[in-house]
Amino acid sequence: MTRAVLAAICGLVLSVSPARTQQQQPQAPATKPVDAATAAAARRLLTVSGATKLMISSMESMVASQRDNNPQIPAAFWDAFMAHARRDTTRLLDLLVPIYASHLTQSDLEELIRFYTSPIGQRYIAAQPAIMLESTKASEGWGEFIARIVSDSLSQAGGNQPPKQ
Repeated sequence: MTRAVLAAICGLVLSVSPARTQQQQPQAPATKPVDAATAAAARRLLTVSGATKLMISSMESMVASQRDNNPQIPAAFWDAFMAHARRDTTRLLDLLVPIYASHLTQSDLEELIRFYTSPIGQRYIAAQPAIMLESTKASEGWGEFIARIVSDSLSQAGGNQPPKQ
């Protein structure tokens, strides 16, 4: 989830009434029905791989940035937002299971479970938060570099034309 997406979500959350928010439940994209064994394997993979923990960790980083960039949004909103996200990982799993099951077979899922429960898989899981944080910082710097190149190029071209390649 990018910062822009998180900001859009937060903007939508703020603009929707509490009663309406209670009624609307997130839904996974339309997928074909998932058989019970594949669904169980997908759920186990998401659990053993720490997928929801990683998503929550990523969300915490983005929320920290959003707090700084949006001082008009009360801190209580961000605190409640994260508290609810941490409590509601079961719903997140329910949304992700059909997505994983639509792209991976039961056999694929079981092989991935074997990997994530192996010593190297466990080491990878432990390293993922640091990898994600460092990768995010690297990609932000890369994006800023590209933005400077494009901005400079547009300035030199009179401001109206994209750079020629």
